[in-house]
Amino acid sequence: MSYTYDVKLEILNNDMITNIEKTAEISAVLLSKNAFLDNKIELRLENISLAKRIYKFLRETTMLKTEVKYSVSKRLGEHNVYIIGIPKQKGYKNFIEQMNSYTIDAILEDEKILKGFIKGVFLSCGYIKDPKKEYALDFFMDNDETADKFYNILLKKNKKVFKTLKRNKPLVYLRNSEDIMDIMVLIGSIQSFFKYEEMTMIKDLKNKTIREMNWEVANETKTLNTGNNQIKMINYIEKTIGLNSLSGVLEEIAYIRLENPESSLQEIADIIGISKSGVRNRFRRIEDIYNNLIKEETEE
Repeated sequence: MSYTYDVKLEILNNDMITNIEKTAEISAVLLSKNAFLDNKIELRLENISLAKRIYKFLRETTMLKTEVKYSVSKRLGEHNVYIIGIPKQKGYKNFIEQMNSYTIDAILEDEKILKGFIKGVFLSCGYIKDPKKEYALDFFMDNDETADKFYNILLKKNKKVFKTLKRNKPLVYLRNSEDIMDIMVLIGSIQSFFKYEEMTMIKDLKNKTIREMNWEVANETKTLNTGNNQIKMINYIEKTIGLNSLSGVLEEIAYIRLENPESSLQEIADIIGISKSGVRNRFRRIEDIYNNLIKEETEE
């Protein structure tokens, strides 16, 4: 089973929630799946557990006559589609008004409504990737209006949320692990949250270790390259004019470098008993002598 399936299963197994959350969740599912038609509501779901949940919530929170049936779809492989229908009837208008009352402001003002609404969107069109692979939470909506509404809700909750078009459908998505975990807690997937958090900690620690190792390797490579260049210059000076032609301090550091080809500037400074900047300055003077010798050879 997919990672998304496991997270949704945890939520679907918990229906001990308030009626306010239930109606907000119903509203989110109906909006996300574009279920509001001209004279009726027709909700089409492929997830039987979600279909049972929404049907149960409708029976618990309304007196509306609700129809349930299923059909077989052969699009992208044969599978059942469960259809929940609410025809126009007494109380239908009030129900529609209640569903329309969940504006962005109303959702943000009540934590229970916010929890129910985001949970409904996730259950109907949310996909979360295994954090071992990447941090990603996607919501594929069936219409632009609902996508804009959901995007603005998350934006006003200070989430790093984005919106685009993918596979000809509006996509609202998050890529920040902390934002994803906040939503997991909000919608009640607590056990999944703890597993997700543990994986992000392991992954972050692993990435930190790799960065530190890369930094150490880069420094070692830089030290070796520096030492090799200095040895090349010292050998050229030895061959052309001899190291004994250098001043005493430059001759000393030249021999120390030849004896310690892999040592860093700091290690050479410790051997001589001077500062690292003093060592760097002496090698700079050796480099000047080397460049002048090269120049003279070129001009001859």
